[in-house]
Amino acid sequence: MTSPHDIEILLHKLITEKRLAKRMALARALNVAMKHHSTPLVSGNKAIFLWEGAAKHAHIIGDWTHWRQQIPMKRIRCTSWFYHTEEFRTDARLQYKFVIDGAGWENDPRNPLASEEGFGTNSEVIMPDYKDESWLRPLHIDGKPLKHGEIVKLQIDSTALKDKRDIMLYLPHEYSAATGRLTPRYPLLVMHDGAESLSLGKFHHILDHLIHAERIVPCVAVFIAPNLPKRNEEYTLNPAYLRFCTEEALPKALEEASKRGYAVSENPNERCIGGASLGGLLATYMALHAPESFGVFFAQSPAYWWGKGIIFQAENMTNASSVQAILQTGTVADAHALTVRMRDELEKRGSKPLYREYTQGHTWGNWRAGFARGMMDWYDVQQQHTSPTKTVSPAS
Repeated sequence: MTSPHDIEILLHKLITEKRLAKRMALARALNVAMKHHSTPLVSGNKAIFLWEGAAKHAHIIGDWTHWRQQIPMKRIRCTSWFYHTEEFRTDARLQYKFVIDGAGWENDPRNPLASEEGFGTNSEVIMPDYKDESWLRPLHIDGKPLKHGEIVKLQIDSTALKDKRDIMLYLPHEYSAATGRLTPRYPLLVMHDGAESLSLGKFHHILDHLIHAERIVPCVAVFIAPNLPKRNEEYTLNPAYLRFCTEEALPKALEEASKRGYAVSENPNERCIGGASLGGLLATYMALHAPESFGVFFAQSPAYWWGKGIIFQAENMTNASSVQAILQTGTVADAHALTVRMRDELEKRGSKPLYREYTQGHTWGNWRAGFARGMMDWYDVQQQHTSPTKTVSPAS
């Protein structure tokens, strides 16, 4: 079978060959070779994107173009092939689509890799040094089958928000009876954009796997779904939404957990509030303004740009030294610069944020891939601030 490197050489010969008969022969060879290969062709820091069909124009758009600029692909003369070459970091994982003859965006038909996002799926280009750390597999570890936690759906008639809200309560599968361990009170995780955190992030499944592999202790999680038309209003430093979460949603969820035999820790370091994009901004705001409720915040690609960076103003940073930040960002058309700024601002105020960056974009694919590491970082925080009654294998 022809290797991707061989196809690249063949492609170069086809592009540069001037003799028509030779070009036609090379084109036929390319057609045969591509029947057995997916696209893009990736080697080192280079990715070659290919599209073939009856079209006048083909463009590519993706994370690295901020999903705004459409880059024209070059047509290979006397063929129906279009190509475009990009150079990326070798650890990159990015998303893209094709635009053919100005019609709607479409996925790469020769690429089996795709990420489920809020508006459908996008094709993915994965570079050679990228490592999948999403913890969505395996289903068996040391011969033990995976056991899933339970999702309990609740609804709150909110006084603070003056409407009804859905929350999803995650209760982990209880391992203590089988292992002999005792977890008297469970750590608490609260995630914004709760519905998408489950459907797109698969965060509950990732928690299942981490608990199953003993990389974290079992935790109770509350996934709070927004009212989508009001999301931008409520997620942007809104005191009413803070009251809703701390005074209505959490008491309701914890009451239900208690009924089912799950007592939740009151230690702020065992209470983490998290979210992505505007949800990451909201998580930051809530921890900074209610450190007694949440001693840890987990912000993925946080939208610190909102309000011209108002989150950095002194009145919002008063309690910075009282909270532990877990910060993640992509470096390609994402929240990189302002996440770095938040890291630096927290360090100036005596906090020690845990910061990680990835060669990815502002996507659920990025947040899904980074969630497990954020949870393991949170476990490390718990170990540093609590008594050693919980024993799980150290996170790698």
